[in-house]
Amino acid sequence: MLSVASVRSAGGAANYFAKDDYYVGEHASEVSGWGGNGAAELGLSGEVEKKAFEDLLKGRLPDGEQIGDPERRRAGIDLTFSMPKSASVLAYVAGDKRLLAAHMQAVRQTMGWVEKTFAEGRTYGDNPKGDPIRTGHLTFALFQHDTSRKLDPQAHIHVVIANLTKVAGNWQALFNDELWKNNSLIGSVYHASLRAIVEDLGYQTRQTGKHGQFEIEGVPGDVLTAFSQRREDILAKASDLGRDGRNPELMREITKRTRDDKINLDDRDGLRAEWGERAAALGFDGKAVVAGAEARVGLPAHRPFGAAAVRHVMEAAAGWAEALREWLKPGDPLLTGGFARLGLSSAEVGAEMAVASAIRILGQREAAFPIHEVSRTALNLGLSGVTIEHVEARVQALAHKGLLIFGSVGRPDGTTTHVTTPEHIAQERRLLEGLDAGRGSAPIMLPADQAAIRLQQQAGLRPLNEEQLGAGIMALSSNDRVVVIQGVAGAGKTTLVSTLAEVARGEGRQVLGLAQANTMVEMLKGEARIEAQTVSSFVNQHLRAALEGQGATFDASRAMLKGTILILDEASLVANKPMNDLVTIANRLSVDRLVMIGDRAQLQPIDAGKAFTLIQQHRPALAELQTSQRQRTETMKAVAALTRSGHFASAFKVMGDRVVSAGSDFREAAARKWLELSAEDRERTALYASGRESRAVLNALVQEGLKAEGSLSGEGLAIARLESLHLTREELRFAQNYRTGQVLEVIGKHRPAGLDAGTYDVIRVSTKGVVSLRDSEGRTIKFSPDRLDASDKHDSLALSQRENLVLYEGDRIRWTANDKQRGLLNSAQAQVVAITREGVEVRTGDGVNMLLPHGDRMLSRLGLAYAINMHQAQGMTTDNGIGVMHSAERHLSNQRLTHVMATRVRDELTIFTDDRDAMLRAVESNAGDKASALDHVGKAPSAASPGSQGRDNEAPARAGDGERNVTFAIDGSTVRSRPERQASTVQQPRQPTIGPEKSMELGL
Repeated sequence: MLSVASVRSAGGAANYFAKDDYYVGEHASEVSGWGGNGAAELGLSGEVEKKAFEDLLKGRLPDGEQIGDPERRRAGIDLTFSMPKSASVLAYVAGDKRLLAAHMQAVRQTMGWVEKTFAEGRTYGDNPKGDPIRTGHLTFALFQHDTSRKLDPQAHIHVVIANLTKVAGNWQALFNDELWKNNSLIGSVYHASLRAIVEDLGYQTRQTGKHGQFEIEGVPGDVLTAFSQRREDILAKASDLGRDGRNPELMREITKRTRDDKINLDDRDGLRAEWGERAAALGFDGKAVVAGAEARVGLPAHRPFGAAAVRHVMEAAAGWAEALREWLKPGDPLLTGGFARLGLSSAEVGAEMAVASAIRILGQREAAFPIHEVSRTALNLGLSGVTIEHVEARVQALAHKGLLIFGSVGRPDGTTTHVTTPEHIAQERRLLEGLDAGRGSAPIMLPADQAAIRLQQQAGLRPLNEEQLGAGIMALSSNDRVVVIQGVAGAGKTTLVSTLAEVARGEGRQVLGLAQANTMVEMLKGEARIEAQTVSSFVNQHLRAALEGQGATFDASRAMLKGTILILDEASLVANKPMNDLVTIANRLSVDRLVMIGDRAQLQPIDAGKAFTLIQQHRPALAELQTSQRQRTETMKAVAALTRSGHFASAFKVMGDRVVSAGSDFREAAARKWLELSAEDRERTALYASGRESRAVLNALVQEGLKAEGSLSGEGLAIARLESLHLTREELRFAQNYRTGQVLEVIGKHRPAGLDAGTYDVIRVSTKGVVSLRDSEGRTIKFSPDRLDASDKHDSLALSQRENLVLYEGDRIRWTANDKQRGLLNSAQAQVVAITREGVEVRTGDGVNMLLPHGDRMLSRLGLAYAINMHQAQGMTTDNGIGVMHSAERHLSNQRLTHVMATRVRDELTIFTDDRDAMLRAVESNAGDKASALDHVGKAPSAASPGSQGRDNEAPARAGDGERNVTFAIDGSTVRSRPERQASTVQQPRQPTIGPEKSMELGL
């Protein structure tokens, strides 16, 4: 494994790593050396001498030149590469010194790649804060150690990188952002390299972790446990804290906080003897494992195979022969086909498979993705023999064939960072072509002047403000089929939709709302008072007919949608594919209008693309609602405005002590704050979690507190709930992602790999990749995930894990699946009223009491709902909020999530974090934006618009800019409009606040 830490003290590091006598006498088993282009240039070689090492960490070069202030500069970074425990045992207990040499070789190979890929400095020509530039230049020292802090055998190498690099021939400080950001990738590269070398030594291995961690076969589990005292201590600490020991961020935190001072051992010979005695007591000396490996060296399974060695093909691919049969079938453009495949080595075949899978995994979630993510994902699949060199070669080969497209250069040093696929580019182009196809092709429902009058008449005693009125005029008077209403959070979009729908119905139109999630559909029905359905159900109902273009199905769908206005709510959450489908349906079935309404600064889709932003860049008929009516206090008005414009440091200053640094107990502090509220204030205060783990911890803490104060009653009912693993379609093709005790759900009629619709228990996963399932009737079914069709885009499978939960009377719960017949919808909330012999009685959000018998499917499809994540929060409103964010949650501590949290509340928000300053740095460095394929190949539409709102710097050009406008008077106020395209808003006296866009009750 790999761990990363800052070196804070040059003198302390020198004393720890480079003691004057550390590599002589009894310490000769521990060695050191220099590495990197900087060391070679400075003439540093051989063992690391203490003074030279300390000087470099202080920025002092051997010739006396001083780089930076030695008292204020950062000393460097310590990358610690630790061998698998099985390898350490075989090296130090069984005596195979080849493994120690393999370890050093793998680390040096990895550091060579790191230097080439992540060594950066900064240039200041165009940017006073500095632009990153690759240097390919590091200076580092390597220290090989042999024990853990509990004095178990643990071969590990510290690579201490000095804070030095060279830019344009001049020494300067290292810009280390990429090193920190890609530490897990560096670990994956190291594991892959070491595994390949270890297998070349004749050992057989198995993958054990998500970043390519592995163990050598033949070392029993009890031996690994006996020599992993430090690991056991950390797991025990996680258990004491009630935390999940499988969470890597948490384990790193516990590791740091429970670290003992390393013992300075003087008698290594005695320690080695003690290790041997401990192993012998367990009946293990490792000699047979070493001998078996030595005997296998040179056998065909360890050599490349080509046309001259066809007879060895199946032997070389023995570990994944089943996968070969399916994955390498003809027709997959990402793989070499036919007899040409026989000319590839086993590692090259594996690299092709790994890169193809990586592209599909990443491509389901993003339209363009970092090149390094392809490498990370491919290596983490753990295919034997596949190293970073193989992966990068395959990426280049696919780019040469046009199957991967490198993104346009966006850095001063010319480095290309992202790739996309022809499929994603074509999809985004079709979307924009569909937008163009609808321009000027739809009926005007009302002329602009009449639309303005009718809208205000319909609004009655709650008149629309100037921005809402302009948006309604545009939607009714444009002759474009697709129109866009870009509205900031809290701008009164729901009120606008309700009023617009009433006017449209008065003109003989039918209005149908669309939303990404069932809970949003219910909000449209209940608060906007329009019929509504999910995007997916609408697309499934009409897309096939639209694509056919003729026939009975086409005629039926066209008749059904005649005279229809579609209103897509929270449009920012809709991915490229379904958005494309909606535009296709609207155009081909001649829908009167598709009104897209949402906020491009809010959360974006789970799947690939940011269609709503891309559409706004393409100059659609567009109106903007720029004024939030939600916030009621001056503080929250300022915070919402600042986060919307990207000024997060200023927002934190305005919040002051309401951004609380609470150390590692930040979740406990947040839960305690909520529990201290009165019952009335609890109803008005949401508890926001940045991610799944925080939500689970907060829910458990609140439930425990409510139970202690007597707000929850009864003995409790233990249930086994299901938590979705949210795997991509491609990830579901890997047997390594399946575990005994999980549940596989097969959805629909597509019969993936021959499985019928239904729910299956995972009862066994074989070493050959066969998953044994048990169906509802108790029958065992064999299932090979690799047989799933890689080209199948149906989401027919869902894998979940069981988690234990105790329910009490009074608990607030949320559903995690749909039961539409009973009105139980995913993410909707309910309350446990009673637990009896007959079952669990719940009260739904609609106030309906319902009894769920014991064994009811929905009793396993629920979770506690005291804390909600930000995707659940988008579109909801509450008076107050308490949020939790962790500075190390790289994908969650971002600007979009922070902005959504800041705009949910009317009155007061408090954020608890482990470290305020670190969290702010994390937020400011991570926009949280989705990618556009056209953006990354330089083909996106122009996005210039001086008057636009948004924190994402992707503001759209407004349709009609610089074109003729029509002016008319309404109630003494002037509104400028372009009837056939869009209304442009002008300033009017602000209307009174009309209340929340949407509301959420949080009462217990």
